[in-house]
Amino acid sequence: MGRPATHDVPRQGSRSGPVRLADVAQAAGVSRPLASRVLNGDPAVRAAPETKARVLEAADRLGYVPHVGARSLRSSRTGLIGLVVHDLSSPIYLELMRGARAEAARHNYFLVLGDVDELLDDDDAFTIFISGRRVDGIVVQGGHGEFDLRVDEIARALPTVVVNAPTAESDTVTQVFPDEVAATRMLTEHLLGLGHRRFGLVTGPRRSTTSLLREKGITAALADAGLELREEDRVHGPWTADAGRAGLVELIRRWDGDPQRPTAVIAGNTLIGIGMLGAAAAQGWSVPDDLSVAAVHDTWVSEHLVPALTTVSLPLYDVGVTAVRTLLSGAPGGTRIELSDPPPGLHPRASTQGPPALDHARHDPHPSGIEKPAGGGPS
Repeated sequence: MGRPATHDVPRQGSRSGPVRLADVAQAAGVSRPLASRVLNGDPAVRAAPETKARVLEAADRLGYVPHVGARSLRSSRTGLIGLVVHDLSSPIYLELMRGARAEAARHNYFLVLGDVDELLDDDDAFTIFISGRRVDGIVVQGGHGEFDLRVDEIARALPTVVVNAPTAESDTVTQVFPDEVAATRMLTEHLLGLGHRRFGLVTGPRRSTTSLLREKGITAALADAGLELREEDRVHGPWTADAGRAGLVELIRRWDGDPQRPTAVIAGNTLIGIGMLGAAAAQGWSVPDDLSVAAVHDTWVSEHLVPALTTVSLPLYDVGVTAVRTLLSGAPGGTRIELSDPPPGLHPRASTQGPPALDHARHDPHPSGIEKPAGGGPS
């Protein structure tokens, strides 16, 4: 039988980046998963000897350098897995950490925590953590812009699973993420069910994958109701309480004197929602009498706020479990797992209720923080 046709792929030195597994698979005329298993020496792979030889020859001819994969987890084992997130002090990631720790322990691994922002600010720390073989693999939070640009670099040095939000398609990166669109759709539909028809949004950076997906869920739910999220009713910023406070102050400034202003605002995460509650109080607005506030992510803090914050929870514990399990299984780069089971969960609390009746004669809060006249609020 004749040899399958192959496609010429330039050697590593003649292309803009390193030779990819997909290049080897294409040159050998096989699928990418099969090429991966052959190059990793998987004894259970079902492939004819000539097929294996063709894959190995193509890799040698193209100058392919195999990524560190499952074999590195079985040899030179440190017994440590890195979990790198944004802001280790945030209560948002506690469930993710719990799930990852539980699954790591089940396989006799320990979890080592790292902070994305610290690694970005300290090149030496980044090099030591990623290239120093201090951990056997890494679970890293994606969807936050600058660090996403370095994910491929990390994945070529260590077995890597990205969690939180999908990044761009990649041969090197394995991804596990919740259904962000379903979460914000659920939150928006809850507010629509209460009677709200115009919405505001304070969320993360405009180019963040997480922000884009959460906005998509909101706009989709509104479109189904014949409504829209206006650009002037959106504010983008960091994923922090300070940004939530500043974002709501900015929206209040824009709404000054508008009888058709939004009656509900969605926060991109709980930290932003906490800042918004503080800003509302400082500006003389009552939540939920003047404005309903709801947020993505449910934390133990949410029900202890005043008022208690309405949220939608994502299955972060399950994301942590699945991420570590996927990492240790040696799943090939390019694997994408979206968790839709369990689905997001709605947690209605005191920060949301039906909309106030707005008109020029009723409560018109001022962005300067001037307190409203006695008796001037909506009924």
